[in-house]
Amino acid sequence: MINRVCNPFLKLLVTLLVFLGSLLYLAPDLYAQEGGSAWIYHVSGTDFALSLHGERTFFPVEVLGGRGITLERSGIIHTGPGTFLEIQLYPSATLIKVAENTSLIYNGIDETGKFQDLGLLYGRIRVVTGNEPNFVVIRGGGVSVKIQNGDFGFDYLLEHGEPGSTPQPLFNVSAIRGSAEVFPYGMGASYPYYGGVNVIDVNKGECLSLDISSFHTLVEKKLLDRDTLTYWRYHNFFGSPPLYVPKSRTEIVEPAPISQPAQPTQPSARLNVVRPFEIRNQGKNVLLGLGLALTASAVAAQVITHPQFEFLSNDDLSRRIYNTAYIPMGLGLISLLGGILYNPSR
Repeated sequence: MINRVCNPFLKLLVTLLVFLGSLLYLAPDLYAQEGGSAWIYHVSGTDFALSLHGERTFFPVEVLGGRGITLERSGIIHTGPGTFLEIQLYPSATLIKVAENTSLIYNGIDETGKFQDLGLLYGRIRVVTGNEPNFVVIRGGGVSVKIQNGDFGFDYLLEHGEPGSTPQPLFNVSAIRGSAEVFPYGMGASYPYYGGVNVIDVNKGECLSLDISSFHTLVEKKLLDRDTLTYWRYHNFFGSPPLYVPKSRTEIVEPAPISQPAQPTQPSARLNVVRPFEIRNQGKNVLLGLGLALTASAVAAQVITHPQFEFLSNDDLSRRIYNTAYIPMGLGLISLLGGILYNPSR
C-alpha cells in the first residue's frame, strides 16, 4: 500500500530533478552573468593574449570566428601590433574598443555593485557606455575616471621629449560625447592632502591631459584633438558608421551611432571559448524541452488520477487516464534520451 502511494511522488521528484538539471544545462548564463562579466565579441589583426592567475594564453584571431570569449575578473588582455578587439560588459552593455599594443585588466564589479572597474595598464581604449544607471571606472597611472553616459577615448602612453630624456607618462581623457569626472589621485584620495585637486570635469569636445611623472600631477585641459577623432574613425567599432571628424577645432563633434553587438549565447565564468548560437543547437533544445513537457504532464496526470488516493473517484475514466498517460511519458523519455545523446558538431 505504501509503495503504491509513494510511486507517483517518486516519479514526480525524479522529473523535477531532471527538469532543474536541464535548466542549468540550457541556460548557464543565468549564473554566469551574476555579478557582471565581460565578453570579447570581435577581434581583427593577428593574435592576442589573455592573462589570468599568472598564466598567459595566446589566441589567434581565427579561433574567435562567429563565437566569443568570456573574460573572468582580474583577466588581462594584451594586444600586439595591428590587433584590435572589442569587449561588451554585462549587465551595463558598455562597449570597449581595445587598440593595438594595449594591456587592459578587467576588475569586475566593485563590492558595492555600483560600477564596473577597468584598469588601463598601457595603450589606448575607447569606451561607449550602455543604458544602465551604474557607471564605469577607468583607472591608469593612479588616475581614476568615472563615466556614466557617453563616448570617451583613453590614452596611457609614454611621450618622448628631447633626445636622451626619460619619456613622460601621460594619461589622456577625450570626451567625444557626454561628460566624465576625473580624479587625478584616485577616487579615494584625500582632498586637502593633494593640493586641493579632487575632481575635474571633462565635457563633450574636451580633452584632459595628465602628466603623472611627478608627485603633483600636472593637468591640462584643451579642445578635443582631431587626431584622436581621426584615429577612432579608422578604428571604429565593428559594424558601426565612421566617426564624424570636424573641419575645425571649434566645430561641435557629433559622433556616429554605435551598433550594439549580438548577445552572447553562453557567457561563462572561465576563460573558455563560448559556443556559437547555431540552428542545429535548437534541435537539441527542442528535444529536451519536448521531453520534459511530455514527461511532466504524464506524471501529473497519473498523480491526479491514481486509484489509491481516497479523495478521487475510482472509476473507469480515472483508470483510462492513468493508463493512457504512459504513452506521453514514454514519448517524453524517448525525446529526453534523444536530446541528451544528440550533440551537434561545432
